[in-house]
Amino acid sequence: MVAARRMVRRHFGLGHQPVHRALAQVLATIVWPPAVLVHIWEIRRSRGPKAVPIQRVPGAIWAAMRHNVLPGEYYAYALWLPDRRANIDNYLYAKEGPRLFKLLNRPLEPNPVDDKLAFYDLCKAHALPSPEILAVFTSTGKSMEFESGQPPTRDLFVKPRTGSGGEGAERFRWEGVAFESNRGVRLCIEELDGYLATRARTENRTLLVQPALSNHPELHLDANASLATARLVTGLSTDGDVSAIVGFIYFAETDQIPARHSQVALIDVASGQLVSAPCKLSGTNQSCHPLDNGSHDAQVLPDWDTVLRHTKVAHRACPNFVFLGWDVAFTEQGPMLLEGNVNWCADEYQRLQGKPLGYTRFLDILAAHLSGLKTGEPTI
Repeated sequence: MVAARRMVRRHFGLGHQPVHRALAQVLATIVWPPAVLVHIWEIRRSRGPKAVPIQRVPGAIWAAMRHNVLPGEYYAYALWLPDRRANIDNYLYAKEGPRLFKLLNRPLEPNPVDDKLAFYDLCKAHALPSPEILAVFTSTGKSMEFESGQPPTRDLFVKPRTGSGGEGAERFRWEGVAFESNRGVRLCIEELDGYLATRARTENRTLLVQPALSNHPELHLDANASLATARLVTGLSTDGDVSAIVGFIYFAETDQIPARHSQVALIDVASGQLVSAPCKLSGTNQSCHPLDNGSHDAQVLPDWDTVLRHTKVAHRACPNFVFLGWDVAFTEQGPMLLEGNVNWCADEYQRLQGKPLGYTRFLDILAAHLSGLKTGEPTI
């Protein structure tokens, strides 16, 4: 991990002109110290004094100056503890992850990770379960019509062909006589086509229409709750073997679209068992989730072996990506692959596990790939 962090810094801005790169480095050096102080102040203002104890501020500043670690991650990972401070370079940090993945990956076209329509085609080609695409609306017109010529009378979910974080998503609940949108729009069945065509044209984007999914009953969630989505990170070794590295699952307490996740729990990737009860994303250990019932019985996610098998097949179908974070939903019809993510983040795992990602299989796979890279080839 130390070598990886050094390589990321060495290749920073390599795709730009030397003068521009040198200027960017100088400006970053000047701006970094005040930016760190502002970051500490923002955390203290938003989360309160207990989240940023004054006695920890010097340590946070030193970690930022010496190790290029943002104060938010210094506090999230409790890097003032001796054992964690000794392994400070073995963590995967949020600002360095995307640069590292850009160094390792060689995306092709069409890119099934960034393009949700291409992802659906990949899943279909490899018999992997993924939400069906019922219709496609482009900025220039409809490119795929509903099979019967009109929308099915069921709940629907609309998402952009590209993008992340649920931006642009919209859910339609079928109320027997009309569709009710989470955006406050009520449409009869004949009006939905025109509404989506106008959205696609106005927003200059392609919209995909899919069936709305429901959570598996074993998750014990409210019928109208947003999907609980698991993030499973897999790594592709140099010999073509795919390994499950870390996993965690997000829960939402409301049906808001896009979902606002409020709780997260770690997953034992070998068994699918929740390592602990879901905890608040703010970092407290309080939970009101139904899975947190005070029982010591193991909570195992449904069909976990199927999830492992499907994500490994999907990753082998994307051999130009070394690491991918897969979003998986546990539905009444079984597990569904929702999408793959290149710039996944390890903060939930590192915060809840209390250990750096460098303690996992991630490090072995990373080291093998970095040893094969030639200096100067990648651009970050």
